[in-house]
Amino acid sequence: MQDLWDDAEAAQARSGLDLRVYSSRLIGRDPALVLHGGGNTSFKGRVTDRFGVEQAVIWVKASGFDLGTMGPEGFTALALPPVLALAELESLSDADMVNEVKRARLDPQAAAASIEAIVHALIPFAYVDHSHADGVLTISNSAGGGERLREIYGPRVMVLPYVKPGFDLARQIRAAVNSPAFAETDAIILEHHGVFTWGETARDSYERMIAICGKAEAWLAAKVGALPAAPPTATDPLAIARLRGAVSRLAGRPMVSLPAGTIPPDEIGAVAALARHGTLTPEHVIHNKPFPAVVGEDPGPALDAFAEEYRAYVARGEAGVTPLPPHPHWALLPNGAVRSFGPTLARARVSADVAMANLKALRLAARLGGWQGLGEADLRDLEYWELEQAKLRAQGTPAPLTGKVALVSGSATGIGRATAEALRERGALVVGLDINPEITTHMNRPGYEGLVVELTDEAAVEKALDHFVTSYGGLDILVSNVGIFRAGATIEQMGDDIWDLSLDVNVTSHRKLLKRAVPILRHGITPGVVFIGSRNVAAPGVGAAAYSVSKAALTQLMRVAAMELAPEGITVNAVHPDAVFDTPLWTREALETSARRYGLTVDEYKSRNLMRQPVTAKDVGRAVVALVDGTFARTTGAQIPVDGGNDRVL
Repeated sequence: MQDLWDDAEAAQARSGLDLRVYSSRLIGRDPALVLHGGGNTSFKGRVTDRFGVEQAVIWVKASGFDLGTMGPEGFTALALPPVLALAELESLSDADMVNEVKRARLDPQAAAASIEAIVHALIPFAYVDHSHADGVLTISNSAGGGERLREIYGPRVMVLPYVKPGFDLARQIRAAVNSPAFAETDAIILEHHGVFTWGETARDSYERMIAICGKAEAWLAAKVGALPAAPPTATDPLAIARLRGAVSRLAGRPMVSLPAGTIPPDEIGAVAALARHGTLTPEHVIHNKPFPAVVGEDPGPALDAFAEEYRAYVARGEAGVTPLPPHPHWALLPNGAVRSFGPTLARARVSADVAMANLKALRLAARLGGWQGLGEADLRDLEYWELEQAKLRAQGTPAPLTGKVALVSGSATGIGRATAEALRERGALVVGLDINPEITTHMNRPGYEGLVVELTDEAAVEKALDHFVTSYGGLDILVSNVGIFRAGATIEQMGDDIWDLSLDVNVTSHRKLLKRAVPILRHGITPGVVFIGSRNVAAPGVGAAAYSVSKAALTQLMRVAAMELAPEGITVNAVHPDAVFDTPLWTREALETSARRYGLTVDEYKSRNLMRQPVTAKDVGRAVVALVDGTFARTTGAQIPVDGGNDRVL
């Protein structure tokens, strides 16, 4: 555990709150201390209101903010006296506690403060830090964890039994703070939950936290040593797609699946058994449910068993709750690979990180004699806690393609790029393939990723698809768009190289991509394929034989594919654009050549459709989205013109 405090950086702070922000980020920067919104911090000070009255205030981390990145806006200022008064009550429901803390806000529009605001208020120091340190919790959850913690830390660290966060925890901390032992205490460890430290300066509180957590890590290193590394493993992408599809159907929505580490295959049984006895810290049950799935080569039976066990776990709790979908949030595969599942890339990443933290802790605990985290009842109470369920309900309606994974070929520029952007705007994760390196300049982040691929090279296409599935779990949408246009030469004048290249790129590369994609699409969620054709299919042009023939052949490929794949629920359609002049396909030379064939100027040629309206790449992208977002769920084998109306086609 490294102390990251830097005097030069700290000296830039202009106020106590600025220092609070600085040391909070140091804590949030270390995933061994907090993960994805876990943990919280606070600062006590005084402010003068507009009437000149000074009052005591506590700034508490607001719910939904990340300690590692937030600034002052991530803290909610509360009047300290009314928050302290809440701790004097004998009982208070969670909903009433939240409302009372909201009433104490100096700014009524500020975000809700952490559920542990009363706890922070009770600890009588200016700075209070709270983490969910992996090392401390690993020891706490191991066999005899409470006694081990007391042996490691001695009397200067108070070790308290677990109680539910919220008002119950506030009452427990009130008793601890009022006890004679508190004056000689440097920190509080809450079993199965986390660590509280404090100080009159931000540095004191932070460095106490590092010392406490570092001591746990050192103890584990001395007792257990380094864990055996998992052997290199590669999971069949088709197996990943099959698993992700099955999990998505259990969830009732498309799920993103990410790699979440590996363990030695001979440890799968032991780890899976220990994982049935609680999560590393209580909030992990919210991210990852109380236990993982352990699947075989055919994931179906294991997922059915998981769903049955999860439903039974919910049924053993309080009557009247609405069960969450019975799908796992993480799974152990037969080769030791681990996958996470989430409705969005962000949620899947949280589940992956939480799974990796739990795996490490479980493997360490196995070498310490066993694991005993929170019991089922405590986990269920937290997973179905009204305050946590309220957070889920507040997330709103997702975009229509949320959780879906799309592949767009030829997406460096033009129609392909506009289509990729349209799919992303509707919630899909998108990977683009193109020979043009420009693709990596705009598709350059997780969930919107560009790969440089020669699409006529089937081996390169297969490698790209393997990467794609391993990275995100599967494929639901394929937009086959790549194409070239070499106009001007009549059949008599055309060289064989132009003819061969046009067929190779505009037809054969699409067949190769579809051939490799179908086995993955088969496991997709309402999967769909869209080919980008051309108006030239119905209305070919003089001097465009290679392009017109290749696009007609592509359309026939689409029609045959629609017939072959319809029984498997895969829709296959085509969009036929025309005169989309905001793409690199239409060079000045190509425009002049085409206009000349019709005896028109370039400007006249560009507005020759029946609607007299320009057709843009975005128009084509929107049409593609409509074919895959459920609008045309019962349409396959269709050819949709996006051309502003063309009398030769009509």
